[in-house]
Amino acid sequence: MAINYGHQITFGMWTLQELLDPSHDLVKLAEVIDWEEVHNGLAPYYSLTGRRGLPIRLMVGLHILKHKANMSDEKCTDRVRSDLYWMYLCGVDSESLRGRYKHLNSATMTKFRTRIGANGFAVVEEIIRKYLIENGYIDARVMNTDSTCQAKNVVYPTDSGLLDKGRRLVIKGMRRLNNLGIKAVKGVRTFSRKSRKIILNLAKLGKDRQERIKAGTLELARQARHVLGKCQTTIKRAARKIGSGAGKAKTRAHRALSDLKRKAALLKRIIEQSRKRFKGIHVPNKIYSLHSPEVIVIRKGKSHCPNEYGSKLNVSTDVNGFIVNHESYAASTHDSQLLEPALAAWQKSTGQLPDQVNTDRGYNQKRRSTSGRIHQVAKVSTPWNGKRKNPNAKKEWFKRGQRQRSQIEGTIGHLKQDHRLDKSRYSGINGDRINATLASMAWNLTKLCRQL
Repeated sequence: MAINYGHQITFGMWTLQELLDPSHDLVKLAEVIDWEEVHNGLAPYYSLTGRRGLPIRLMVGLHILKHKANMSDEKCTDRVRSDLYWMYLCGVDSESLRGRYKHLNSATMTKFRTRIGANGFAVVEEIIRKYLIENGYIDARVMNTDSTCQAKNVVYPTDSGLLDKGRRLVIKGMRRLNNLGIKAVKGVRTFSRKSRKIILNLAKLGKDRQERIKAGTLELARQARHVLGKCQTTIKRAARKIGSGAGKAKTRAHRALSDLKRKAALLKRIIEQSRKRFKGIHVPNKIYSLHSPEVIVIRKGKSHCPNEYGSKLNVSTDVNGFIVNHESYAASTHDSQLLEPALAAWQKSTGQLPDQVNTDRGYNQKRRSTSGRIHQVAKVSTPWNGKRKNPNAKKEWFKRGQRQRSQIEGTIGHLKQDHRLDKSRYSGINGDRINATLASMAWNLTKLCRQL
């Protein structure tokens, strides 16, 4: 897709400026953000040939407003056509939205996220962070850091549900190959009615529910093994037949075959982990979701929610509450191992290490190494675990650091409540990074609006 430069000022845009209040938050943000630098930073993700895409300012502005107002893609593309302040921030007018940009919808926003990815949004975040640092909004001397779970938009994982859904997806993949001319093997049972009865029986309450869950799950595993065995034969037959074909039909068949192989591999892992669980065998790296197999379980010790399913996120803020950097992890990494990467990201973002670091007791390292960036920081306000207290616990700077650290709890709460960090609705670990980046930008720009 070719890049759309779209820098000219139209008559509708000139008229729009006359109608707006110059003291409005979005009008101020439109003047603060360096859109030309944003355009130049994202230009390498576009081609010089092909159909012209939508303007970069329009797409970046829509994503910022989406997370700032906590909206979905559909509501976002609808509102930009009726809100004059949204039009001004995105650099468009109503005439262009009815004309050459009329194909703007939720699908174009998804394609834009796929095009630039997490690295592209990181470029935009760096431009905004650079403005905040140069104008003195971010104070790089004190760093507050804390971790949280960024939950994925998945249902609660159960072995019975995963087995039933995995079996249905494999059957669907086999039918897809059948529609492309590759006949499936004979004797494949779908178990659609029988599995439905088992799922309903597992949901009923009663004294013997645990026994019913075990028997029903093992029966679903037996059904899945039958379908998986027929699937392996279908895959071998399809591989032989696709090898002699050519053209678009061969490409579609290759995609369908690779998708079926992926689903069959996931179903095989789910069958194994279900059987081992009833035998009391621990299974590492379990599958908790079929459409998001990268989801991990995170235990933060919360009474109302002991287990969360998603990815781990570490957030670092300054004393003014601005988010300086954040890191996403696809593993349940302990907090004591997150401080060094957070300091490295802080140094890269601000050009210096902080004079003081404030954390909770989870970041306390049992084995304190003598190297690393943590030993270059003058003051580290981290309580120790157990009855033994930190030698600096009674000093004023230590107590003040702990009071400042508590502010980040409210920041994380607002990110989840107001800026869509409660659930990551984007696919993959890159989608989690994009969600965290957009939520951080929305938070920083909202705070900036109050101070402009």
